[in-house]
Amino acid sequence: MMVADDFLPAGVYIRALKPHPDERGVFTEIFREEWGVGSRAVQWNAVHSQAAVLRGVHVHVTHGDYLVVLSGVLVLGLHDMRRNSGSLGWSRVITLDATAPRAITIPPGVCHGFYFPVPSTHVYAVSEYWNPQDELGCRFDSAELGLNWPNSDPLLSERDGHAGTYRQMCEAFDGRHEALAGERTS
Repeated sequence: MMVADDFLPAGVYIRALKPHPDERGVFTEIFREEWGVGSRAVQWNAVHSQAAVLRGVHVHVTHGDYLVVLSGVLVLGLHDMRRNSGSLGWSRVITLDATAPRAITIPPGVCHGFYFPVPSTHVYAVSEYWNPQDELGCRFDSAELGLNWPNSDPLLSERDGHAGTYRQMCEAFDGRHEALAGERTS
């Protein structure tokens, strides 16, 4: 069952997953179309991260994400920057642990970053194919995000290490959002 708790903004859903262990190992369904996860999947990706890696913070204008941790632990930072959202400015850090599997849906306009305190593997689906115009980000430690990461000096990609400010990301997001709206009305 999808959970839309009071503390989650519109479009962010967490679903508890049910592992089925037996003497051979564990089987867990991670996705069913009938669950209505709030995002259609056009592409699935698997990512393995070493300990102390932080991926992000990123936001997407057009695509939503649906993700599950398969092994290890993912500390997920979320921040709502949707101007028309009732939860604009909302921030939260949620820990996803493979030993208690859950899936989460992240809609467009909700920033997200992934920190891995231990080596971990996660899979995620996206609702649109990769598009560099939809890849926006800012420094993971931007004060405006209001995210308390467990590590102030994580391993970052070159792109994330040179990311711009929160304000720059917001301006790029708003500009891209307006351009898309103009394309739809043309």
